[in-house]
Amino acid sequence: MAYSPRGLYPLRIEKGVIIPDSIARAVSERGLRGGVVIAIGGLSYAEIGVYDRSEKKYHVGVYEAREDETLEAAPIVGNYLVTSRGHISVHLHANLAWRRDRVAGHLLKGVVDPFLEVFLLEVGDVVREVFFHRDT
Repeated sequence: MAYSPRGLYPLRIEKGVIIPDSIARAVSERGLRGGVVIAIGGLSYAEIGVYDRSEKKYHVGVYEAREDETLEAAPIVGNYLVTSRGHISVHLHANLAWRRDRVAGHLLKGVVDPFLEVFLLEVGDVVREVFFHRDT
């Protein structure tokens, strides 16, 4: 079944702000219910997890840009939903590149630098219904 978007919300997230927390705040402030996240820009710090199904846990790598570098987000994608208990769940994956390396995986935490250009594409509560495993 197809669903139509209910709105497109552009955000500019400034230097030093932490994601995904700031995205969850934006969802709350705008009264959004569920949708898609697309972002490009840069980070100075990132915690990237890769899930190990046998151990049922994330192996987390920590990445920090040097003073003259940016961890380029190319891109960050994911989704958000509001659980039946009112908790905002933001699920992001990132592809990051800088002169020394590249990394991809589940973005657990990032510090924005210099900024992120983000679009929230609102779909509604259907996101929670489809991704019911996150409705905790």
